[in-house]
Amino acid sequence: MNLDIRRTGSVLMNLASNVSDTEPYEIMFKWFHDNHPEQLHRWVESVSPNQVVCKRWLVDSLDNVQIPRNEDGKFNIEIVGGWYGFPLVNFLTEKFGEEINKITIFEADHSCASVIRRYTQVFGYEPINIINGDYFEYTDKRRSHMIINTSCEHMPTMNTGKKYLLSPERTLLVLQSNDMTELDEHINCVENGQELAAQAEIKELFGDYKKFSKGKGKENSYNRFMVMGKWK
Repeated sequence: MNLDIRRTGSVLMNLASNVSDTEPYEIMFKWFHDNHPEQLHRWVESVSPNQVVCKRWLVDSLDNVQIPRNEDGKFNIEIVGGWYGFPLVNFLTEKFGEEINKITIFEADHSCASVIRRYTQVFGYEPINIINGDYFEYTDKRRSHMIINTSCEHMPTMNTGKKYLLSPERTLLVLQSNDMTELDEHINCVENGQELAAQAEIKELFGDYKKFSKGKGKENSYNRFMVMGKWK
């Protein structure tokens, strides 16, 4: 597959201004190029400027809330629909380090699992728990201190998984969605952050939004909303 070299170069340059070390991403670029060239465009999209901005925005905004923790001061993170997992895992690990007890990524696309594992090896992180399947069909009881879903527009409302968590009232939900209703794959858009919080049935502790361009040759812009809160 022919990939626009200029776009790839701009993506890597943008990463250079947002991450402390670009070498792992350069290794991943080569790995995709050599092993999965037909999927290289997906990797480029996963680290595009908008993706990086949204993930950095999320992690920086955690300064506005208190993350629940266990008796050792550590916390478990669940990432819903994690795609390739990075750069979000990279940003979280750089910020919180050993404060993170465990990261679990739920991803229905089985092809993403090998990518996440390769990323983990390249970065030298502890193995990430990867669950290949639909988060909304996962019924095992577990303790999660923070649940992150940056793609709520693609999924059912987040209140459906509450009953499978131990002490759900102590779980922090970090959610992002948008108002791009014209896309068929967006089944659950919202008009604002308040609607996003209401869908998940959480009490909003922090909310914000950013405006993005719809892309070259497309009119107008769209809004991405983020809320952080706990179940009522």
